[in-house]
Amino acid sequence: MPKYLPIDLSTFSIMITGNYLYIDKTQYIYNLFNSGARYYFLSRPRRFGKSLLISTLKELFSGNRALFKDLWIDSSDYQWTQHPVIHLDFGTIAHNTPQEMEASLSWRLHSIAQDYGISITKTAGVYDQLSDLVKQLAKINKVVILIDEYDKPMLDHISNVPKANLMKDTIRGMYDVIKGLDEHLRAVFVTGVTKFAKTSIFSGMNNLNDISFSEISAALLGYTQEEIIHHFPEYIHAIADKEDVSYDEILTTMKQWYNGYRFSESQIKVYNPFSLHYYLSKQKLANYWFQSGTPTFLIHLLQKQYYDLEDLVNADIKLDLLGTFDLEEIPLIPLLFQTGYLTVADYNHKTNKLTLDYPNYEVKESFTKCIVAALSYTTTLVVDSSSSQLIRALNNNDLNKFCLILQSLIARIPYTLRIDKESYYHSLFQFLMSLLIIETQSEVLTNIGRIDTVIEMNEYIYVFELKINKDPQEALQQILDREYYERYATSNKRIILVGLSFNTQDQEFSVTYISQ
Repeated sequence: MPKYLPIDLSTFSIMITGNYLYIDKTQYIYNLFNSGARYYFLSRPRRFGKSLLISTLKELFSGNRALFKDLWIDSSDYQWTQHPVIHLDFGTIAHNTPQEMEASLSWRLHSIAQDYGISITKTAGVYDQLSDLVKQLAKINKVVILIDEYDKPMLDHISNVPKANLMKDTIRGMYDVIKGLDEHLRAVFVTGVTKFAKTSIFSGMNNLNDISFSEISAALLGYTQEEIIHHFPEYIHAIADKEDVSYDEILTTMKQWYNGYRFSESQIKVYNPFSLHYYLSKQKLANYWFQSGTPTFLIHLLQKQYYDLEDLVNADIKLDLLGTFDLEEIPLIPLLFQTGYLTVADYNHKTNKLTLDYPNYEVKESFTKCIVAALSYTTTLVVDSSSSQLIRALNNNDLNKFCLILQSLIARIPYTLRIDKESYYHSLFQFLMSLLIIETQSEVLTNIGRIDTVIEMNEYIYVFELKINKDPQEALQQILDREYYERYATSNKRIILVGLSFNTQDQEFSVTYISQ
C-alpha cells in the first residue's frame, strides 16, 4: 500500500504510525546535536515544516526510539537518552493581550507539569512557573525546551507597534529566565518566520546559535531534488500518465513551480513541501502556498514602502542586514526574504552580498498580483480581470481601451491615499505589465537614458514613458528626443511610442496618453 502524502500534517508520531510518507531528515538533526552546540534558532517561511521538525525533536529527546525505526538515526550511535521536554507552540497560545498570553502560557506550563506528575501551583508568576518547572524536571534528567512560532504574538500585532512591543517584552522575559537555567538544560530549539529584533528578544540568550542561513540546516526543511526523485516517483508518474506527458516533463514543471528556495551560501535548493504535497495530491498546478494566506502586515508594508519595489528583483543586500531590524522599522526586502517571497539567487563571497529573486513561478506570479492589488487597493480577482482585458487591448492596438482599464484599476485607490510620486505609479504599472505573460522590460538602458517600460506583443512593440500630473506630450517628446525606439528599429514588428500621464490631483483619477 503506498504511503499517504502528509498534507497539513505536522505531528511526527501520527506521520510514522499512520502510514504517511516521511522524508528522513534525522541525519541533519543528529549533526546539529552532535556538534557540541545545544541552543539553536531557525527561521523559515510559514508552512515549511518547522512544526514537524519541533515534533520530531520532541519524540527524539523523549527517547521514543520505536518511532524512528528504519530511519537513519536508528542505526547511528545516538544514545536515545530520555529527557523531559517542554514544548511551547506560540501559534496555539492566546495572545490578544500580554495578560492573556501570560495566562495561556501559564496554563500550558501547568499542563506539562501535570503530565510529569509535578506541581507548580505554589508559584505565582509565569516566569517563576517556568523556572520551577525546569528545576523540578531536571531532577529526572536535563531538560529540553522546544519553542515553535516564537514570533507569532508580535507578527499578529505588527500593525500596532506599541502592542507588538508589549508582546515582545513578555517573550523576552521568558528567554531571560531560560538563560539562567543553563545548568538544568540539555537543549533549546526555537523556530519562527522572522529574525527581527534578535538582539532585544534573545538578549538574555546570547548563546543562541542562529542557523537560519547555515549550510548545516540548508536542507533540514523542504525537499531537495534528490529527495523528490527518490521518494515521490509514483506520484510523479501518476501525473505524467494523466497529462499524457513524460516523467521528465512533469519533473521539470514541478521544479519551475515549487523549487528554488536557498537558505545558505551553498548551492543547495529545496522545494516548498506544502505546495508540493498539494500538487502531487490534486495533480493540478496552482499557487497553493500563496493561497494559504498572505499576512495582512505585508500588504500594509507594500503600500508604505512602494519605493523599494523597483529594486525588488535581483536586489543586492549585505548578509548581515537580513536580521538587524526591529518592530519600529521593518525594511521591506529583508522581510520578504525571511517570509519566503524572495530567496537567494546568488552569493558573492568577496563582498558578502546576496542577490535576491523570486524562488519559483508560484511565488513570482502570486506575489506580483499581490503587489498590484496592494498598490491599487483592490483584490487579486480584480487584478486578474484587468490583466486579461489589458492583454486584449494591446493585441488590438486599442490604447483608448488600455488607458480606460488602467484608469479604472488605479481609480480604486482612495483619493485621500493617492501618492503624488511618479515612482509609485511606475512600480504599479511595471508589476501590472509583468502579469500579462508577455515580454515586458522595465527601466531599459540605452546609451542616453532609461526607457520606462517596453512591452512586446505578437505584432507590436510598445515603448512607454510615464509622467505624473504632466502633459503626456512631454512623455512622448522624451522618447522622441532620446530616440528610445532605435534599439528596436530592426524588428519586423510595428513600434508604437506612448506617452502616459497619471493625473492624481483631481478627485476623479485619470490616465491620458498620446502615441506615435
